[in-house]
Amino acid sequence: MRLPDTLKPWRAWLDWFDPELAGAVGDLLLRLHPMLGAFRMRAQSGQVEPEGIDDLRRRGSYDRLLLSEWALADAAPDEFDRRAAGGEHLFLNPKLVAREVDALTVAVFDSGPAQLGAARLAHVALWILLAQRAQAAKARFAWGVLGRPGEVHDADSPQMLKRLLSARTLTPGGALAAKDAADDAQELPRKRFEREWAEHLDALAPVCGERWSIGAAEPGLGLGHRVSIRRDDPGALDIAIAARQARRDIRLALPEPSLSARLLGGHFEALERVQGAPVGGGKLSLKQPPLISFDGRSVAVPLLGDTAVIVYRLPRDGQAPCAPKVSRWSKSKWMLAATLIDRHFCGVMPGESSLELWQMSDFNPRSTRAGTPPLPPPEELDTVPGRARWLPCALIRGGHSGSRLFVLSGSGHLLSWTRMAQGIDYSVVARGVSAIGYHDQGGIVYLAYSEHNLSVVEYRGGVFKQVDREAVAEPPRKALLCGRRRNGLLRLGYALEQPVGGQGGERSSVWRVFSRERDRSSDYETMLPADWKVEGLALAPTTGVHLIALRPDRRALVSIGAAGRTTLYESAYAITAVTVAADCDVVALIDQQGRLVVLRDQGRSVLVYTGGGDG
Repeated sequence: MRLPDTLKPWRAWLDWFDPELAGAVGDLLLRLHPMLGAFRMRAQSGQVEPEGIDDLRRRGSYDRLLLSEWALADAAPDEFDRRAAGGEHLFLNPKLVAREVDALTVAVFDSGPAQLGAARLAHVALWILLAQRAQAAKARFAWGVLGRPGEVHDADSPQMLKRLLSARTLTPGGALAAKDAADDAQELPRKRFEREWAEHLDALAPVCGERWSIGAAEPGLGLGHRVSIRRDDPGALDIAIAARQARRDIRLALPEPSLSARLLGGHFEALERVQGAPVGGGKLSLKQPPLISFDGRSVAVPLLGDTAVIVYRLPRDGQAPCAPKVSRWSKSKWMLAATLIDRHFCGVMPGESSLELWQMSDFNPRSTRAGTPPLPPPEELDTVPGRARWLPCALIRGGHSGSRLFVLSGSGHLLSWTRMAQGIDYSVVARGVSAIGYHDQGGIVYLAYSEHNLSVVEYRGGVFKQVDREAVAEPPRKALLCGRRRNGLLRLGYALEQPVGGQGGERSSVWRVFSRERDRSSDYETMLPADWKVEGLALAPTTGVHLIALRPDRRALVSIGAAGRTTLYESAYAITAVTVAADCDVVALIDQQGRLVVLRDQGRSVLVYTGGGDG
């Protein structure tokens, strides 16, 4: 992850977060850091102890006299006496070291009702700031919760930071508890907890140097340094940091709500690794984009230099990963088009006069009287071997209209094979088609250009229906489509690229992006340099349709919406192939190391299947 120089001191902690969250936390760190003041604690010195030999001296205790001098006493006693009288004897001088006792700073966080919610964001930032501050001074940082005096924890992992966030209690009790304590002439819970903490810290060896009380606004300095946090403004926190030397106040702007919610929920780790090399020791292909099933539960990737694919079943909600499945076909055949239905991989293989619809039982001539699917003419389907990428296809099974296979040819023809009672019917559904995708298990949508119009057509239940149309001046150079049908309602997004000329040639492209849902429609335009590569479209839950683009250095995927850009994933290696699911929130990519990376939940969940090796 790339960080500006100003955030480099906290890199070890910011690496725990994905890039988007790291930026939000980094802003909090930069605002709060100057408020802490200088680190005044020094490591204490313990007793002086010898450690090795420093040098030789002419004075010293005779128990440290050199052995060569004792040898002289045996061989020449008179010379030994003369050297002693003249102060010429040599003694070992030990190196004396004052052992440093570990310096210690402790922060005690109030996890009571007054500090729930946004105040915990300040806790996160202060936890990181104090940990780095102690490390830079060669000290140790530990933390605890106000309501649990004496329980001290290290601050050495993201799990410990999550533990702080998960620590919630209904005590010290707020205003009601304070009133009850006052009525009964009792000590306030907060004061009692701070007193018990002070007694515990006084008893530590070594004595704790810096002590921080972090929580609701209270008079006094607490354990030594008081950080008072309150929220009077919905979008900001008012923070006061008081010590004996000074008091500093700041109004701290909060991150946007979606980022704050992820931080408070402890969902700041973006990476969930699933180790394991492909079955049989093969390597994943770097050129063929992965296939994603229509429900987003499985991903298939071909093996490099082999007639086989490996299918990964993606775990959900903390489930253990399933063992991958391998499908192989004859080495004498080659795959022209392919699709993935759940974990079932199937495809189209051309022959001399017909097509083999591999692993499509509905079209199997051995089990039905359907016969073999006819081979289209070359102008409709180019079946010359050597294609770097499989053609898109979709299989709609069963129904009263029969099973139907769609293949989008390289020339923009949408081809169809339908299993009928009397055989297999072949037809050209449409020309000028630029994109096709599932919108659920029983239907597809496709995008076609004709007579200055770009049309979105849905196929479902044997019926083709135009669901949207947009007038365009000329055929788009590239067009993309996404669609999702849930509970009977179809949500659509599509985009088209229009090149913009510049001095010396083409410099950039304008992308027009359209969103359609029920009776709501929206669109926007965005301009991208020509070296950006748009890989697909994604339907965001609340912010419309986003372009998913590959950065020019091929090391990051960026989500581009009407409101701005967000980095979905940043890779240490060049990204070689990308697939964006048309009907669900899943993106799959292959990097230069042969790793499969799967992004879900708008990039917040990342699965990395390692072990592919160099390709």
